[in-house]
Amino acid sequence: MKLRKKSKKRIWIPVLLLILFCGICAGRSKEQTADAPIKEQTQNVEVKTEAASDAESFPTVSVSETSETDVLSELAIHFIDVGQGDATLITCNNEAMLIDAGDNDQGTKIQNYLQKEGISELKYVICTHPDADHIGGMDVILYKFDCETIFMTEEAKDTATYRDVMDTMAKKGCKATLPVVGNKYALGDAEFTIIGPAEISDDSNNNSIAIILTHGQNRFVFTGDAEEEEEQALINSGIPLDADVYKVGHHGSRTSSSEDLLDAISPTYVVISCAEGNSYGHPHAETLNTLRAMDVMVFRTDEQGSIVVTDNGTELIWNCSPSDTWQAGEPTEPSATRSEDENKPTMSSATRSEGENTAVSSSMEAEESVVEMPDVEIPVEAPANVTYICNTNTGKFHYPNCSGVDQMKESNKLAVTTTRDEVIAQGYVPCKRCNP
Repeated sequence: MKLRKKSKKRIWIPVLLLILFCGICAGRSKEQTADAPIKEQTQNVEVKTEAASDAESFPTVSVSETSETDVLSELAIHFIDVGQGDATLITCNNEAMLIDAGDNDQGTKIQNYLQKEGISELKYVICTHPDADHIGGMDVILYKFDCETIFMTEEAKDTATYRDVMDTMAKKGCKATLPVVGNKYALGDAEFTIIGPAEISDDSNNNSIAIILTHGQNRFVFTGDAEEEEEQALINSGIPLDADVYKVGHHGSRTSSSEDLLDAISPTYVVISCAEGNSYGHPHAETLNTLRAMDVMVFRTDEQGSIVVTDNGTELIWNCSPSDTWQAGEPTEPSATRSEDENKPTMSSATRSEGENTAVSSSMEAEESVVEMPDVEIPVEAPANVTYICNTNTGKFHYPNCSGVDQMKESNKLAVTTTRDEVIAQGYVPCKRCNP
């Protein structure tokens, strides 16, 4: 019995040693197998790192940036040619917004433009300020299209144009939304931020609603007719104003687009909306000179018609080449060549009494008889001096009874008694309302 037990022990010991040896071999095999992919992975990382290092010297777009911009829908901005006025259509993801609607005779033209673009409703409408060249055609737009949100300031004007817009809004059951600086709104994949006005002043231009629109890597600034006073407020707001495209304020007037604002925006492209041969001489030489010194590319509706830029989030594509004329506007208003007496407001013959018409006729006959007298030198009298009220802030001059004078700050009023030509020679431009 003892021998048998001893014999069994001797048999199992080799078996156990064999099993243990096999286990050790299997473990080593697994370790080697597990090490293989780690080494391969390390080698792959090293290859990728070297490849990335080699590519650093080439202008490439990273995969992450490409994937982000690829999902953005196209943004299109249409700077519509409405003559001496403003109208800008912006579309993205089948959503549309309109900034201003030109003068009173442009409503139907803008309506047709929008319908041609397949637009049946507007998510946003921005009436930058109640001047006729910005909201004149808005009554047509508000009547013909459903408008979800209409931005207007609390400034009101006692004009037929303003009343037409408000009457249309009342008939359509629309209410105005006041702009609040800092508020953001989505337009498809784009977003715009209200950047002005911070407060309502006594000058309508400086009450313009201003926005900055962002789409992917690109930014666009719109400031209506904002002049230096509001421009300074935009700079002081703390909101970053740097942008790729700047819609030039006030049609290229010297009273807008201050160097401080342009420095803050630092645009690559600018767009000027004005009429060919407009009476105000827009764009002014001073503005063009500043833009040229900044090496900015300029687009102009007076030279190129409606201007369209499309944006995929990184690249901007324009429908025309930049202007290279740098041609300033020249005042061509008929009244600019007339004498001061002809520029004075007068009653039409239909409103004069019979006695007044007779007196005018007699006076003309008397002048003719004097001119025909021989050997008599008739001295040519200079046009009579007239009192004008100049706005030292906006650079405009008015008749004293103009409604614009009531909206001025007293500190900006400068009364001058001189000829119209002399006021213009001093750098002032005539008011659009009273047309002095």
